Amino acid sequence: MARRKVLFAVNAAFLNAVTVGIASTYSSAAIESMKSSYLKPDVTEVSWIGSSLPLGAIIGGIIAGYFSDKIGRKGVLMYMSTLLLAGWLLIAYATSLPFVYAGRSLTGICCGLICVVTPMYIVELSPPAIRGKLGSMFQLYICIGIIISATFGYFLPWEWVAVAGAAFAVLAPVSLLPMPESPRWLYMSGKHSEAVQAVKFLYGDSTDASLELITENYNTPSKSELSFREIFQPTVYKPTLLSIALMFFQQFSGSNAVLYYTVSIFKQANSSVEPSMGNIFVAIIMFFFTLLSSCIMDSVGRKKCIFVSSLLMCLSLNAFSTYLYLSNQNPVLKETLGWIPLLCLLVYIASFSIGLGPIPWLMMPEMSPLHARGLICGLGTAFSWIFVFIITKSFLEIESLVYDFGAYWIYSCFCFMCCFFSIFLLPETKGKTFEEIESHFAGGQARLQRLQEIPNNRSTDLEG
Repeated sequence: MARRKVLFAVNAAFLNAVTVGIASTYSSAAIESMKSSYLKPDVTEVSWIGSSLPLGAIIGGIIAGYFSDKIGRKGVLMYMSTLLLAGWLLIAYATSLPFVYAGRSLTGICCGLICVVTPMYIVELSPPAIRGKLGSMFQLYICIGIIISATFGYFLPWEWVAVAGAAFAVLAPVSLLPMPESPRWLYMSGKHSEAVQAVKFLYGDSTDASLELITENYNTPSKSELSFREIFQPTVYKPTLLSIALMFFQQFSGSNAVLYYTVSIFKQANSSVEPSMGNIFVAIIMFFFTLLSSCIMDSVGRKKCIFVSSLLMCLSLNAFSTYLYLSNQNPVLKETLGWIPLLCLLVYIASFSIGLGPIPWLMMPEMSPLHARGLICGLGTAFSWIFVFIITKSFLEIESLVYDFGAYWIYSCFCFMCCFFSIFLLPETKGKTFEEIESHFAGGQARLQRLQEIPNNRSTDLEG
């Protein structure tokens, strides 16, 4: 019964992720409708509609760590909702393309903030045993947003897709309002009694819950600034580099190129499936396999999910590239084998959804020590959106240089590289406490040092 409130808090926070899903695939859902409207964007303008979002998200990722440490995880999500609403309304009521660019940039800033702060908030609320299941739900709610975007884009014009995003920009903060701030952030900020009250609200009056959610990483300094020397500690620089690497492989697997231009891809491939309907199929498959990932992640482990995901993505991209190459040589194949693009893309999206989609957002705050979590997650998210911008802005140019099959072959190579990264460099965080993960990066010495430094009056402090 007590943990039901945790689920309420988690779901309230994840409503922000729905907006990220709508925003991320807005160009795929709305461009065809926009082309037939008074806006009439050309190829270059279409690429800017897609890439202005990640440009804004880079800014959001950079500032998210600072603000999440200053005003709290929940505080950021509450305050940025006004900016998010303004961005969607600019798009919905745009009279010219500059208004669309401005709205996409504003929603991008908010997406960057959401992608940093929401996983942090969830991870800091969740006990280790179910942290993977709850943490992977971030991607699950993004999938819900993608389904909403694809469905609205199929039935309604581009303005109404933006209205759906605006609706969630209002619903999310209203749902989160009665929920507490992150207990770990409260404790780090010196608000010890408020931290205990937050845990009691979420888990009941259990002392064990207080110990589990607050005193883990107890000796973390109550400050948000890192010294220059601390940045070069292995407990900081190792998770930073691994987080950036995860985001690199997530984006250079071509995921956002596929999601941003799904309708165009189906059109160019001359698939037997109607392009906008194919977009909905892709979104639904993404949702169900992300749900599967959330169910198996805490038993199978993060490393295995990443490896299987990368391998299957590599194989499906190679199959799709081969079909495109052969169909260009023999156009008759498009008439007889038009189902292959849909099958390849569905396998690709399903594979992405069980590993490279949800796990990087979960592992980034998992691997980060509390006092550096804002910095590491902010950097990781900023790099993620830099990579998104590079991929989405360059996709059409790469297609023109090496054709569509060449672009997907390039992405498949990065998927293949990720297989080796997951085996040899990525640590397993399944079922481990933050203290154990930090000890791993410190070479096993961190836990001993921390135990020696914990004051004898811990329980007194907690009760106060």
